[in-house]
Amino acid sequence: TGDITDNATLELNAGGDFANNIGGTGSVVKSGDKTLTLSGSNTYTGGTTISGGTLVATNVEALGTGNVTDNATLELSTGGDFANNIGGTGSVVKSGDET
Repeated sequence: TGDITDNATLELNAGGDFANNIGGTGSVVKSGDKTLTLSGSNTYTGGTTISGGTLVATNVEALGTGNVTDNATLELSTGGDFANNIGGTGSVVKSGDET
């Protein structure tokens, strides 16, 4: 249960809540059909790819600072301004009562 330095590709093929902070120059890939929640204050710069299931972001830092390629489902469960560019063939869902 510690912070992660990702300087390559971190593939997350599981469901649940991932609360650890992720930093580094690498990317994060969400695969598999489950729902995964990122709730850390993440600073990784290599981007995020959602290739399966649902990825839930519970704060504006959850997706790091790179672009997001959404080819499944991205759920934004927080308020605030996301600075990430979002592209891909998937869907974006806004949940929660914050704007």
